[in-house]
Amino acid sequence: MNPLAVLLVLTTGAVLAPATAAQAAPAAPVASFARLGHWPAGYVGSITIRNDSAAAVEGWRVEFDLAGTSVTSSYSGVFTRTGDHYVVTNETWNARLAPGSSTTFGWVASGQGTPVNCTLNGADCAGAPADHTAPGRPGPLAFDVSSGLTITWAPSADDRGPVEYEVHESGQPRATVIEPRYVYSTGGTLPPRIYIFSVRAVDAAGNVSPWAFRSVGQIWRGDEIPAAPTAPRVDTPTAGLLRLSWTAPEAQSPFVTAPVAGYEVLLDGTPVGQVGGTSMTIPAPAPGPHTFRVRTLNAVDNFSAVVELAHPG
Repeated sequence: MNPLAVLLVLTTGAVLAPATAAQAAPAAPVASFARLGHWPAGYVGSITIRNDSAAAVEGWRVEFDLAGTSVTSSYSGVFTRTGDHYVVTNETWNARLAPGSSTTFGWVASGQGTPVNCTLNGADCAGAPADHTAPGRPGPLAFDVSSGLTITWAPSADDRGPVEYEVHESGQPRATVIEPRYVYSTGGTLPPRIYIFSVRAVDAAGNVSPWAFRSVGQIWRGDEIPAAPTAPRVDTPTAGLLRLSWTAPEAQSPFVTAPVAGYEVLLDGTPVGQVGGTSMTIPAPAPGPHTFRVRTLNAVDNFSAVVELAHPG
């Protein structure tokens, strides 16, 4: 597997995907993410830029996406935001990085989204070819209630290798697991209430799949149509790539309506993939005008109307 686009370090010190100890350090600046602490409503995160090249770095610019998450405070970098997309540039005092040196900036986040589509001065944050393809949606979820509650699902497929699964219950993080199985309870009957379980896959580069949902107790009719995304836009994160971004519809309680599971992107009418976040990076299509469309996918597998963007090419 290629090196991580963003190195995700959990508070336990575990790494989201293994790095090969024998690999030589890339001869380029790299940026790695660490989650320093977290709680149900947010976390403290940082990105360390390390200059592994032989030349000094004269100024730096890091870009990444935080799906469904906002930065409430920050330090050691100048933050600007457009939708879920963040750009962080150097302060005057940490602009220059001599070979072998590093600097760190950070933020307090509201929400649990971690950086994806990370670039450092226009190149991939890992100093290696980036993985921009989200893993496939896991599921469907199945319940075994013979002894408590165990949740299983069909594994997610990914183009680069193994994934991890984030498990939420009624919107709150419960666990991150590597097998398509989670033991929620080993006791007897669950207390009588509605339980909404959701699972998504996360690959080594931080790309996220759409959520798979299932509830204990009937809550959704099955014919709910989600709201469409808004404000589609296209930019070029690096040569040969296009990134389509959009703004998520306003969040609603999953106890009121079927929640958003993810989004589907179409290029000139042909689906190119589904993602769990609010952006997708694809190889640049052939020169000329193209039409991008995005639609919301919800927990009961219904799509919204499409939002359309004409791109001159």
